[in-house]
This record gives sequence, C-alpha cells and structure tokens, in this order.
Amino acid sequence: MTFAGSGNDQGSLLGRGGGPAARRRGGPGGYALGALGCLLAFAFCYYGATNAVVAAGLAGTHGTLTVSACQRHSGGAHSGPSRDCEGIFRPDGDRAGDQRGGEDGGGGDSRAHIASWTAQPGEVIEVRQGTGEYLRPGHSSPWRFLAFAFAGLLLASVMLPVAVRGTGPWRALREGRSLLIEVRGTWTGRISKWLAISGAVGLAVDILLALILP
Repeated sequence: MTFAGSGNDQGSLLGRGGGPAARRRGGPGGYALGALGCLLAFAFCYYGATNAVVAAGLAGTHGTLTVSACQRHSGGAHSGPSRDCEGIFRPDGDRAGDQRGGEDGGGGDSRAHIASWTAQPGEVIEVRQGTGEYLRPGHSSPWRFLAFAFAGLLLASVMLPVAVRGTGPWRALREGRSLLIEVRGTWTGRISKWLAISGAVGLAVDILLALILP
C-alpha cells in the first residue's frame, strides 16, 4: 500500500508538470537570462508592431525627406546588400524649415536616413517617421515588421519560463525536457502556451500575406 501511494503521488506530480527534479529552481544566471530574453522579446514586439503601423500609413509623423546622398552596402555573412540614403526630413507644417532653405529646424531632422533602392540625390520623397527610421508609405511593406513582432511573441514564450523558474534552457536540453514542463499547470505555463500559439499562427499568416499581397 505504501509503494502504491508513493507511485500515485509521483504520477500526480508528473501529470502537473514533472517531479521535484523537473520543478527545481535554477540559479541567478537563469533568472538573469530569462529577464534579458523577455526584454529582448518586448523590444522585438515593440519595434515590429510600431513600424508595421507606420509602414501601413496609419501612424508616424508625416513629412518629406530631401535626399542629399546615397550609399550602397554589400552586406555581410548575416545580411544581404542594402542601399541607404540620407538627407533632411521636414514634417508637414514646418514653415520655419522651408524659410531656412531646408535646414534642420523645429521638428526636422538634418541627418535622416532611409533604406531605398530607388531614391536619388536631390529627390524629395514623402515619408513617415517611425521608430528610429523613416519609411515610405506604400513602398515599405508592413509584413516584414510584423514578422519581428510575432517572432518576439515566440521568444517570450520560451524565455518567460526561464525568467520565472530560473532554469536555463541548457539544462532542459541536456535532460531532454521541454522548457514548458517547468511551468506546466501554472499561470506562467498558460501564458507561455498562448504566446507560442499566437506567435506561430501570426507568423504563418504574416508570411502567407507577404506572398499574396504586395
């Protein structure tokens, strides 16, 4: 009877997310890694969501950018070639900047940068000011920015259990366990589950729309 009871208790623990070994807490390194991972995930989501809205023409400061010079970059091992143009950005209604002949003033930016393969020096293009960069409405697809946001949700679903339990992913991989076992049956586990589902489904839909829509 004693052995049977112990077996039932162990099975109950496993059903709720593993025994004591699976539920053990990690060290300070695990908590720090989880916190940094969650911050990075938030940064991905914020960058992607805000710039997607700007790229769609629904937000951001509207104005014009007078291109002064462009430079092409060959890229590296982890990035392809790109072309960057710089110039003077003036928001709509910046009369003071117009009177100064295009110099920076008011809400303007004399060192504005925009990624473009078609812009030429001397050209005045319509732009919207996003998060740390300028985008051309209609030329900048929101899908690539949304991919960052959904990737951030996936990253958060992995790093949240690490931040709560303090158990680094290397331990789970070494023991052949899922990170979600650490928080199964808890509110953290439920949040991680929905973050993973939302991120995976959103990323799949985003890729599909990027292939179908311009």
